[in-house]
Amino acid sequence: MVHPDAGRGPDALAEAARAAGVAGIYSADEAHAELVAAAAHALGLPCFSARAARLLRNKEALRAVLAKDTELNPRYGVADTLAAALSALERLGLPAVVKPVDGSGGRGALIVRDMDDASLAFVRASRAASNGRVVVEPYLAGTEYRVVCQSGEGSWAILAVLSNVPAGRDHLFDRAVVAPVRVAGALRTRLREQVRTAMRLAGGFQGVVVFEFLAVGEALHLLEIAHINETPALATRLFPAICGINLLELDVASSVGRPFETKPRFTACGALWWLKPQSGIVVSVHGIVEARAVPGVAAIEVSAKVGTVLGHQVDAPSRDAAGYVLATARTPRRALEKAQYASEYLRFETSAALET
Repeated sequence: MVHPDAGRGPDALAEAARAAGVAGIYSADEAHAELVAAAAHALGLPCFSARAARLLRNKEALRAVLAKDTELNPRYGVADTLAAALSALERLGLPAVVKPVDGSGGRGALIVRDMDDASLAFVRASRAASNGRVVVEPYLAGTEYRVVCQSGEGSWAILAVLSNVPAGRDHLFDRAVVAPVRVAGALRTRLREQVRTAMRLAGGFQGVVVFEFLAVGEALHLLEIAHINETPALATRLFPAICGINLLELDVASSVGRPFETKPRFTACGALWWLKPQSGIVVSVHGIVEARAVPGVAAIEVSAKVGTVLGHQVDAPSRDAAGYVLATARTPRRALEKAQYASEYLRFETSAALET
């Protein structure tokens, strides 16, 4: 819920919080992270730093900070006009990704494989950005790791490392997420070192954040930093299934300086497999009972109900519109197999137009 005084700025929000005698102010999404940080700091309440709030929200700011002290950036460009975006694409080469400077969840991001598609990609990303600016980066094939960290009281800890299963070469969203994955040797050391570096450069996070890294050969890139509440399926479904901890509850407690037990209650491996129906208007959904009967299936979320209009799956929000299957097992691979197998029972019937 957005507090009614949020639209009047941080001073008004701080005054409302002071009058209510609250113990903390929680940012329920990245869009209000900077507002909440400013209001909380004005009252001396626990919160992430102003710079950390900026980096959660703004990819241009993140790239600028990383460029000064690290080699974690991929090559990139920032554009606020189509001409500037075309220039960046020509310099970086294809395929490339065009995405909004701010925002979350992959909304508005597209892969450009042909310069004829550049105009569409720029318009889509620009409209999704609050200031019309876009980031252009090469599309790199590699292994993506999400490092989930809890931070507060001047310390931080890695809770788990997750890995994405790509949906395919023409899509930026993932088909599935598996957790936890074992990262050993030099890569494990580098991931931990770079998380420490990012924590230092951000000036302090408070709560649960996800560092999204891409390993390409020997290179390691930090794609973005996300607040855990931007990925609710991971926070409230996948993570509780593998260790018994609800990351949103942990995030709220950490953000307001309250103690919360982070010791796993049990250990398992899990996989979230997103459903993929065809586009159109949903007229029926079949196979839910059969899918739930598959051993190891912990949850099925069918977001698309009868009457839901599904578009083509081009980004994470369009992918999320259908739902997912969550399965657990002794290994990430087996959990992934179970989730995929169960998903094959689920069938969406769609029509191209409403019947009259």
